[in-house]
Amino acid sequence: MHLDINVDIGEGFPFDESLLPWVSSASIACGGHAGNRTTMEETVRLCVKHRIRIGAHPSFPDRANFGRQPMAMDATELQLSLAQQIGHLEQICRSHQVALHYVKPHGALYNLAAFDDELAGVLCRAIIAGKRPLTLMGLSGSRLLTEAQRFGLPTLAEAFIDRRYQDDGTLVSRHQDNAILTEPNEIVTQLEHLAVMGQVQSQSGRLIPLRVDSLCLHGDDPEALNRAMLAHQYLTNLGFSIACD
Repeated sequence: MHLDINVDIGEGFPFDESLLPWVSSASIACGGHAGNRTTMEETVRLCVKHRIRIGAHPSFPDRANFGRQPMAMDATELQLSLAQQIGHLEQICRSHQVALHYVKPHGALYNLAAFDDELAGVLCRAIIAGKRPLTLMGLSGSRLLTEAQRFGLPTLAEAFIDRRYQDDGTLVSRHQDNAILTEPNEIVTQLEHLAVMGQVQSQSGRLIPLRVDSLCLHGDDPEALNRAMLAHQYLTNLGFSIACD
């Protein structure tokens, strides 16, 4: 049995390379909320070294707020920004003779596009504009994945190792103190629900069925490495191979 673990990296944190042996995919910041040509070059190089599948991690162009605040932008302007972010990383991948496989939006863009058809369409058109056969990774059960399929894009349904869920299948806002799972026993329980049972328990106790193609581990936390090792070891003990195919 294969199961993908993806990590968001290239965001300026010091432990990117240490995370890569424990995951199978990496979503690389490409200039919207974090990252620049130098960091993208270095992160792609690390992914090639560790044989990690590469994805683009575009966002609202809002470095001041790390892409975590909604932005009111003209749809054409936003589509152009996203297409440029993806294109910059794709160009770097090409120079390293490695493929860019998928696109996963970041932060506020991820959360809003999950249930906003218009915003989801902007993201899909940004991908299609490059005439590139890229997969769209998004929140499992979201409108974003439905819209992507309508645009003819292949999809990956993502679930989160270290985030709490609400009863409607959305993520608990980071503005709430309990948004992140921090205790190892909580993370193990969530892993078992997601990987074995294809479901997640909301913060109220409701069990929500989820399609799980990829599990996300955030790379912007000092405990990211410990959580990556815990997830990898627990899943391999259950018989899973951590791989993207």
